[in-house]
Amino acid sequence: MSDLLKSGLPQEASEVKVNTISSNSGYFPIRTKDRTDIFDWDSVLGHVVKTSYRKSLSIDGLEDFKIKCEKSFLEKLDEHELWPVLEQMYFEGDELYKIAPEFLLFKTQQQSGSTPNARLGNMFASLLDTFFFEDKPATKLNFLEQQLFDELNNNLSSKADKKAKKGVNEAPYLPFMATHFQEDLRFLGRRPKYLLSVFKEFLKLYSHLYTAQLALNIRDWRSGEPQPKPNYFILDSEKASDERSLIKAHGHSQLFKALGNVFPYIAMNDSLQSSDKKTQPLWALAQDIAGNVGSAEILNRYAAAFKENRKLDITLTQNSDPLDALSDLLKLATGQFARGESRHEINTQYVRSIESELCSHFVQRRGRAGQVLVFNQDYLILLTNLAIGEKEKLRFHELIKAFESRGVFFDKQTQQVLIEFYERIGNVERMSDSGDAVYVSKTI
Repeated sequence: MSDLLKSGLPQEASEVKVNTISSNSGYFPIRTKDRTDIFDWDSVLGHVVKTSYRKSLSIDGLEDFKIKCEKSFLEKLDEHELWPVLEQMYFEGDELYKIAPEFLLFKTQQQSGSTPNARLGNMFASLLDTFFFEDKPATKLNFLEQQLFDELNNNLSSKADKKAKKGVNEAPYLPFMATHFQEDLRFLGRRPKYLLSVFKEFLKLYSHLYTAQLALNIRDWRSGEPQPKPNYFILDSEKASDERSLIKAHGHSQLFKALGNVFPYIAMNDSLQSSDKKTQPLWALAQDIAGNVGSAEILNRYAAAFKENRKLDITLTQNSDPLDALSDLLKLATGQFARGESRHEINTQYVRSIESELCSHFVQRRGRAGQVLVFNQDYLILLTNLAIGEKEKLRFHELIKAFESRGVFFDKQTQQVLIEFYERIGNVERMSDSGDAVYVSKTI
C-alpha cells in the first residue's frame, strides 16, 4: 500500500464520516459554516508577517507595548508633555502599522485556534513553504519611528531554527503559484515602505489567483504537477461583449463552474491522508499510488462504503488500477452534492462564500455579457510591478507571459487597452510600432 494513504481508511458504510477540510489545512481557508465577511485582512497581514519574518511578539499586547514605549520616551524626552502628543500620533490611529511590517504582528496576538484569519494565513503559509526573509533591508525611519521600532525589536522573539517548517505541514498544491508568491514577496520585502502600501492588495490578489488556479486545476490531477490554466480578465475601464470568445469560454463562467469542485476534492484528499505525515496535493497522491494494486483494493472498498453511506446512485466498478479507484471516489465526493441530493445546498453555499470572500474584488456584472473577471488600475499597476520585478523594464510580450505564468490572461483586445493605459501613465517606451519593440517599466 502507498505510504501516503491513511491506514484504516473506512471499509464499511458505518465507518464513513462527514467530509471536512482539516482544521490546520492550508490548501483552502473556507469551511462549510462560513458565510460572508469572515476575513479581517489586517489580521491576515500579521499572520503572513509572522510566517515570512519568523518573528513573534514576546509581550502581552499593544497596551503593554505602549507602556514600555512611554517609559522609554520619558527617559529620553526633556519635555514630558510631549508624550501625549506622540501617543495620539501613533497609538490612536493606524500610523504605528505604517512604520514597518513587524508592527502588524499586533493584529494577530489576541487570536487563537482555527479562526478564519488563521486559516487564510495558513493558505499563504502553504504558498510560502520554507520561504522566509533571511536578510531584511534597513527601513528608513525618522527619529520617533526609529525609537518605536527599536522598542518593538526588544520585544520580538525569533524562531531559533531558521530552517523550521511553517505551521502547516504540507507540500504546496500549486508549485508554480508558490514560486511566484515567494518571488513577489521577496521583491516587496526589499522595499518595505512599498510593501506596506500594497500589502493588503497583494494578499487579496494572490488569494484570488490561487483560488482560481486551484479550481481550474483540481480535476486535472492525472496530469501531474499543475500549470497555469487560461483564465481571462478584462480591465474595468473596458466595455464587455459576449462576442469575445476567450472571455466567454475561459472567463467567469468557466471559473464559477470549477469552484464547485474545490470543497469535494480538498475534503476527499484530506480524508485519504494521515494528519501526522506531510500532506500532499491530490495530483502527488495520484503519482504515489499509481500501479499499486494494494492501494486499488483499499480505495475500492472505501468507495463502496462511501456510496452506501451517502445512498448515492452512482455506478462503481472493481478497479485494478488505483487511479481509476481514486476517480470513482472523487465522483462520489462531488456526486453527494449534486442537485437533488440532501447535501446539495452545503456546496452551493460554499461556492457562494468563495465568490464573496475571495473573488468579489475581481468580478463585475456587465449587461448582456453577464459577469466577467476584471482588473482595476490599482491591481494592474501592482501586478505590473511584480511581473517586472528587479528588472528595469520588460518587452510587452514578455510582460504578458509573466502575467500568464501567474494565472492572469488578457486577450488581444485587452492587450491593446493595456498599452494605451501604460502610455497614459508614462511607463511605456516605444522603439517602433510593432509590439515586440514596446517596453514597459515599473512605476516604483
